[in-house]
Amino acid sequence: MSRNKAKTKVRTAKGRKNASTRWLKRQLNDPYVTRAKQDGLRGRAAYKLIELNEKLDFLKPGQVIVDLGAAPGGWCQVATKHGARVAAIDLLEM
Repeated sequence: MSRNKAKTKVRTAKGRKNASTRWLKRQLNDPYVTRAKQDGLRGRAAYKLIELNEKLDFLKPGQVIVDLGAAPGGWCQVATKHGARVAAIDLLEM
């Protein structure tokens, strides 16, 4: 990942805790968050599954996968791109 991009500065808003401001700053400056948006992925965690699959080659076409607690859905996206059939559920909207 290239780190040449200018850092986004975040001001602390009234009523926002410092921890929230720090989290937002990390998110806005995270190269994987930016890359996930560019690649059309729902979250940066998808790259973890991609890396694991590159090493272990466990995602197979036609494979059935059940994803419990699936939000935001990045892992489901990766699995289906490899031809797996995914049943996913979460309390949060995906």
